[in-house]
Amino acid sequence: MIPIKKNKYTAWLHWNISAQCNFDCTYCFGKIPVNRSELREIDIEKLLGTLEKDGRIFRISFTGGEPFLIPNIVEACAAITKKHFVSFNSNLVLPNVEKFADRINPERVVFIQASFHSRELEGKKLFDKYLTNFQLLKSRGFEILAEAVAFPTDYELHDKYKIILKENGIDLKFAPFVGSLNSKKYPQSYSPAEIIKYGLDEERIKAHFQKGKLCNAGFNASVVYSNGDVYPCFQIKEKMGSVNDGIEFSDTLRKCPAKFCGRPLNNYDRRLFELGIVSRQ
Repeated sequence: MIPIKKNKYTAWLHWNISAQCNFDCTYCFGKIPVNRSELREIDIEKLLGTLEKDGRIFRISFTGGEPFLIPNIVEACAAITKKHFVSFNSNLVLPNVEKFADRINPERVVFIQASFHSRELEGKKLFDKYLTNFQLLKSRGFEILAEAVAFPTDYELHDKYKIILKENGIDLKFAPFVGSLNSKKYPQSYSPAEIIKYGLDEERIKAHFQKGKLCNAGFNASVVYSNGDVYPCFQIKEKMGSVNDGIEFSDTLRKCPAKFCGRPLNNYDRRLFELGIVSRQ
């Protein structure tokens, strides 16, 4: 069988599928406690209709909250990945993870970011479940990476688990903390020593400050809220449609209007941004 090229997609929906989460991390700015009666299932038929109407090949990245809380997330991914691609940001400890590993073609999954939350995993005694599911997905051929938030007060705890993960063949990387702590704003308040200690990418930190720079938000990339509404990004409040009713993408790139961008789409998927630049020439 000829391997599927995972960079085949030409459009991207970054879907914040739910704010609900089974974890309660100090540094999370968007989670709410789990209320299963309020978890929305994905309307698979309407979503596929929207993608078909657009005509392009999509990458849909599921994040949250915790996307594996969505009751029909695996069924939705099975339908999406017949033609399109998915990626995930997950804490990796829910039962749907094993179901996903059994049913979804890893060649249709761009990557899984296995978010490592030291305090929650330790407090809830879920480290072994995280490790088991990580190794299960890796053994099935999924591209998976472990990443923790470089929360300034948690370095010693992260360091402890970084060693354990390394012993199990997993390299723990760190992403910048975005938020406020002790009257300091991050990621701009990391000291040079902290940047070295966490192995942070300084270019990734700079990417949050893009006012006036070109971005492909709304052109070939957009964000989706939990109700299905689509916007260019989380800073630009110009509704583009809905995953249930159709999406109108812009035919031009735009300059970022925001002084600070929490999720810089032009940096999160550089290939699509560069495709957008090429299309303007």
